[in-house]
Amino acid sequence: MKIMQLFGKKKKLYFSCSKIGMNCGFEVKGASNEDELMEILKIHASKAHGMTSIPQSTIDAIKSNVEKK
Repeated sequence: MKIMQLFGKKKKLYFSCSKIGMNCGFEVKGASNEDELMEILKIHASKAHGMTSIPQSTIDAIKSNVEKK
């Protein structure tokens, strides 16, 4: 029996900016955890949208729209 069969395959996180109403096609596919996902999104928000920080309301929207695949 393989270890993956014992513990199951850990699902990765997926997020799309368009899911929270942004006019943006950026997607994160395969983040290992929420911290990794948020770091990727902070970099994206800064470089693509000139944001110096992500507002708490946007963070809340992101967290409620993350999918596990």
